[in-house]
Amino acid sequence: MTPEPIVPGLWRVGGGAWSGTVAALSAEDDANVYLLRGPAGAVLVDCGSAEGRPAIEANVRAIGGDGLGDLLLTHSHWDHTCAARAWQAERGLRTHLNARGAASLAGGDLRLVGVPLHGPGFPFEPFAVDHAIADGERFELAGLAVEAQFMPGHTLDSTVFLLALDGVRTGIVGDVAFGPKAGRLGALGFLCALWQSNVDDYVASLRRLAALDLELLVPGHGAPVHGRERVRAAVGAALATAERYAADPGLRDDVGL
Repeated sequence: MTPEPIVPGLWRVGGGAWSGTVAALSAEDDANVYLLRGPAGAVLVDCGSAEGRPAIEANVRAIGGDGLGDLLLTHSHWDHTCAARAWQAERGLRTHLNARGAASLAGGDLRLVGVPLHGPGFPFEPFAVDHAIADGERFELAGLAVEAQFMPGHTLDSTVFLLALDGVRTGIVGDVAFGPKAGRLGALGFLCALWQSNVDDYVASLRRLAALDLELLVPGHGAPVHGRERVRAAVGAALATAERYAADPGLRDDVGL
């Protein structure tokens, strides 16, 4: 499959079909992978699995991967980070990750990656984090101004990155929120105590996300959401789901969240 343009300077270059909502561009279990091009180079946003990497590489080359120098990670989960070490080894990418996730990796704690869920032999190679991102930090990538907002709930280290693309106020949100999915009120990132999911934090994070008044939502799975009203509806649906979970004591007791 060929890369999917989203707005000028941003392409989806990898990811699975997410239950048939989008075309699979790499391995089915991959999160969405994006190529972001700025005036001073290019950035890979998340990186998927080793299995999906050849297809992602081909899509990056199809766009023209010259100047690719950075890897921006939305959180530590395996489907977003498994190929990070290989990209670092081959391309020397400077890697950026939430400081909480970076500290866990540095200490050899792979719970935020989700490795213990998969059992022995799971093919994850720990990678170096060059830039441990602080909450609220503003920094530059490929000549683009980026602001990081920690939005835990799905995982402890979930992060939303805010930037302007072609004049469009954009949020790269990982698994914090998604576009519409058939039969679902509003999809949330998988909740699990292993990676320190917390429904109260999720509700607070989605309320903050709703207040950002974004025009483009770039999620970790499924299709991007274009337009202020559609973004507002998608985030509102996710918030309604999180609030429903948070208000159900029996559910919370059953899942330990």
